Amino acid sequence: MKNSILKYIFVSIVALFVTSCSSDDSSLDTTKPEINLIAPIDHDEFHLGETFTIDAILKDNIELGAVKIEIHSAEDEHEHRTANVNWTYDAEEAIPAGKTEHTLSHQVNIPAEGITEGHYHLGLFLIDRAGNQTQSFLEIVVGEDHDHEH
Repeated sequence: MKNSILKYIFVSIVALFVTSCSSDDSSLDTTKPEINLIAPIDHDEFHLGETFTIDAILKDNIELGAVKIEIHSAEDEHEHRTANVNWTYDAEEAIPAGKTEHTLSHQVNIPAEGITEGHYHLGLFLIDRAGNQTQSFLEIVVGEDHDHEH
């Protein structure tokens, strides 16, 4: 009888450990990081040759990874000048290891000439160390103001 009680206790303890060790690891990071884009704001206007700063607060619940900045034309390929090309800008910035919050302050130099004036998409892509990604987009206007007369 004493042997059966010991076996029962042993089996119960083993069962408790086996069921508590699950392949479902609740510590996996599945939460997307957050982007709080401060500047520029949607439809901000910039002149050719101007420098502007992208300011954002980047956050993650566990650890940030990297941020990518992309700027490309939002136009439908309709151009008034054939000598100019649509401007594109790409930059990537690693975030120091272990950070859950990072202040991004990135300067962008707009070419002074040779690019098409108009509407451009500015996109921020933020990835955390676990591979979760989030994006934020806005539109900026590049070029001097003109009344579009021909």
